[in-house]
Amino acid sequence: MTGLIYLVGILTTLFIVYLTVEFIWNRVPSGALVDAHQAAPQAGSRLQSALTPLGVPVQKYAPPPMIRKVEADLYWAQMAGKWVGWNAVQFIALQVAAAVGGIVGGMILTSALPMALMAGYFGWSYPGMSAGGVARRTRRKFVSQLPEFIQLVSAQMSAGISMEEAFTRTAKTPGLVGEWMRMVIRQSQGRNLIEQMQREAQASLLPELIGMSVQLSFIRNGSARQELMSQMAMGIAAGYIGAAEQRAEKLGSEMIVPMVLFYFVPFMVTILTIVGYPVVIGLFGGVK
Repeated sequence: MTGLIYLVGILTTLFIVYLTVEFIWNRVPSGALVDAHQAAPQAGSRLQSALTPLGVPVQKYAPPPMIRKVEADLYWAQMAGKWVGWNAVQFIALQVAAAVGGIVGGMILTSALPMALMAGYFGWSYPGMSAGGVARRTRRKFVSQLPEFIQLVSAQMSAGISMEEAFTRTAKTPGLVGEWMRMVIRQSQGRNLIEQMQREAQASLLPELIGMSVQLSFIRNGSARQELMSQMAMGIAAGYIGAAEQRAEKLGSEMIVPMVLFYFVPFMVTILTIVGYPVVIGLFGGVK
């Protein structure tokens, strides 16, 4: 009975943390891609202000690779209209606050340290899973649209226009890449467009985008630019197809454990219960 009380308490704590993160901390309006990168006041500004005292220790003690990864995840999550207005330091501070809140709430509700630590781990992990999941889906969608976008730029360049003008015209097309390019064009006013693309690619930590921006700097100063652009598009498409095939191959092996745990084991328990119960009653039911 005591274990059941602990279980109900920890599930209640996890549910409260989930609702807080999903509907309060992550409650931001979705809008255009350009708006996602502007520092306008958002709905979570009060919470961000409350997390300000944690900013200094986070900047001091958080590993730089962690901050860089969080920055990249937020970059792509904000493209999808999530976690708008948050930066890496605020996000990690939020994880710390959620972890502490989970531990405290778990101790109050269950008085069991293992359950409290579990709630704290969930509080730390859930914001990262929320932003990381959105970022991962946005990256894949972006990469899937990138080859077609480059092909359109190459087709524009076949008419004899400059690379910058071709990108500007192609940016008017719908899609995530077109929105990203419009943002780059907006931010590159008075500066070189290719260099701005390189800066955004470095901020995104997307290998395909980084490679494309580096190749564009060489293609711009070389000859046969249209052919090179077509080759680059085919290379990006081949890389995306290869990565998709690898994910499909891994999916089968990764699904074995969930299938065993959530399908085979409950199935066997149910069958053994249905079949074994009458047998046990028949053998031992009359024994006093």
